[in-house]
Amino acid sequence: MSRREVHVERGEYLPPPPSKCAKVLYYTWKLCSVVFSHFVMISLVVAYCILGAITFVELEAEHEKEVKKNISHIRSNTTQSIWTMTRTVPLFNQTNWTCEVVDMLKDFENAILLEMKVRGWDGNESTEHIQWTFSGALFYSIIVITTID
Repeated sequence: MSRREVHVERGEYLPPPPSKCAKVLYYTWKLCSVVFSHFVMISLVVAYCILGAITFVELEAEHEKEVKKNISHIRSNTTQSIWTMTRTVPLFNQTNWTCEVVDMLKDFENAILLEMKVRGWDGNESTEHIQWTFSGALFYSIIVITTID
């Protein structure tokens, strides 16, 4: 005896098979849920990257301008110190002058190296040219996210 016959004998009936319209709706719903869930996830990742880039640029731009102004200030002070020393010496002695200038330039070099290593100076003093732009920060955030995967 087949299974269908057993159900019929007991008075139980199998539900009718789903119609073609119901199948189309079911698979359309599945497709849409998969596509939209991926779309939402990708949209969230893109929004996260954009928001992170904007935040990073806003935080870093002022710091970078400050570092560049500090470098200009250090350079100006060193130049002014050398010029003042040269003008105030009553008797110009090349050996003494050279030793003093070498010491001042070594201090200047150490200050520049400190700014480069600790505060991230890129070698450009122009406050118009900023190293961390929106596109650069966005690029690096995308690289970090793709590296995590």
